[in-house]
Amino acid sequence: MWGSPASGFSVMGPAQPIKVSLGADATLPCQLSSEQSAAHMQIRWYRTQLSPAVLVYQDGQEQDGEQMLEYRGRTELVEDSIGRGAVALLIQHVRASDDGQYWCHFNDGHISREAVVELHVIGLGSAPHVRMMGPEDHGIQVLCSSGGWFPKPRVQWSDTAGEKLLSLSEYQTQDGDGLFHVEASLVVTDSSLGNVTCSIQNPVSGQEKASAIFLPGKLEEDLEQRKALYNKDWKKALIYPDWRKEQFERVLVIENHENVHQNNSDFRKEPQAVLCKEQGGGNLLKLDQKGFTKGRHYWEVDIEDTDEWTLGIYEEPTEKSELLSDLQKMKFNVLEKKGCEYRALTCSRQGIFQKESLPIEKCPLKIVIFLDYEDSDISFYNMTDETHIFSFTHANFSGSVYPYFKLKSMEFSPSA
Repeated sequence: MWGSPASGFSVMGPAQPIKVSLGADATLPCQLSSEQSAAHMQIRWYRTQLSPAVLVYQDGQEQDGEQMLEYRGRTELVEDSIGRGAVALLIQHVRASDDGQYWCHFNDGHISREAVVELHVIGLGSAPHVRMMGPEDHGIQVLCSSGGWFPKPRVQWSDTAGEKLLSLSEYQTQDGDGLFHVEASLVVTDSSLGNVTCSIQNPVSGQEKASAIFLPGKLEEDLEQRKALYNKDWKKALIYPDWRKEQFERVLVIENHENVHQNNSDFRKEPQAVLCKEQGGGNLLKLDQKGFTKGRHYWEVDIEDTDEWTLGIYEEPTEKSELLSDLQKMKFNVLEKKGCEYRALTCSRQGIFQKESLPIEKCPLKIVIFLDYEDSDISFYNMTDETHIFSFTHANFSGSVYPYFKLKSMEFSPSA
């Protein structure tokens, strides 16, 4: 026990952090160092500043006027032993945002003293989902995913003998409730491993969950068989984007830092592409070369740390003109994200012609776009879990096609 010594009285809190599971109730104890009544005192529980507070007790009752909104209806002062100087803060249905320090502040009108209480919230997530994704660096990529963890968990791969294996990549994101979703990948090139295990551990409680996946005995032979089947009909196969890349030419993109405006006066000798009227500002990115009029091409875009983006392609008439009527013919095929909503759009300056909501389960951190000019096809893949997102299959190109990106409140990080 420790606290703040002073003349008159001091306050003590627990020496160790209080640990509680997500969704449970937490009780944070606090008391005067000597046994004396605190019923006449103001007792204030707060986080980073005295007001607004988590809870304020004065004149024998709780005062709601200064309480933080996120704690209303979830807190209570346990005052059974207030006559002996002992109280406790009860927080119901603990959230991830409740994690951290709480200050217990006593004021008798002349002296005020306080002590700190540490609350550690423990979120034990779902059992890892482990699956084979496809080829990667002469081996098979294995992906492990799980959600609902707090705080940020630790991920470890291991083989049958318990030897640790290094991850190829690891992404951790937080949802709106502050809980962590983790995705880690591993490339297995040694078929003798038999199986690999993905373990995810909570760093506070030490609790972990693990799942294993069995690997084919003849890994190389199995990989070749899968690839042979894929190559026979790769256009219809909506899997293995890394294999799909072998059929396309990689494209390098650069960022155009000029602002995009929607004023007709802005369309001069070199008009910039602007999406539908509803679109706001952002970064316009395009190729540092002429548009595509044939062939197969692909490019990748890193889209971490942003809630809003639009990416895809736009098509200009073959013969450029300053006429507004020609500019209105510019057509866009794009994916759009706003908050947690995704949709596919076909539109022009005149309006939206096609709009389709997309049920994307795993938030993309990187997207690869495949353009097949002759087949009039634009396909999008989520490179976080290597799944197909959407395809525009009847684009009917007749002009020059350019990549299009608008990324809000972030720096663009091209990958190609």
